[in-house]
Amino acid sequence: MSLRLARIGALSLLVAVCASLPAPAGAAPRFAGDVAGAATGPGHSFMVGDGLYLEFRDRTHAHTRYRVCWTRGSGRRCWNRTTGAKGHRSRIFTAAPDHVGNYRATWYVHGAAVARWSFYNAIGD
Repeated sequence: MSLRLARIGALSLLVAVCASLPAPAGAAPRFAGDVAGAATGPGHSFMVGDGLYLEFRDRTHAHTRYRVCWTRGSGRRCWNRTTGAKGHRSRIFTAAPDHVGNYRATWYVHGAAVARWSFYNAIGD
């Protein structure tokens, strides 16, 4: 009986150690977010008035509630959404900001920042 308990204890310890190890270097993060042009895809430079997508993905869970905001340092604009199926991209379509400058989009899940993307908004045609 004590040998069985020792094996169970060793197995429990092994599971605990494996759970605390960092993910392999090649493993993709659970959350991913980017800003994409309606015609160009993900990028870091857009024009005032361009159509943009704020894209978010949860690779491990479906129906994740999230909030995404962009800011230029003061003030911000935010949207609340829920992802669909696990691993599928959730997209919010919007016009690029009205002002020229550097912006940062941040995605939040349960109030914690989980993804960030910076972009420059330039003068339009």
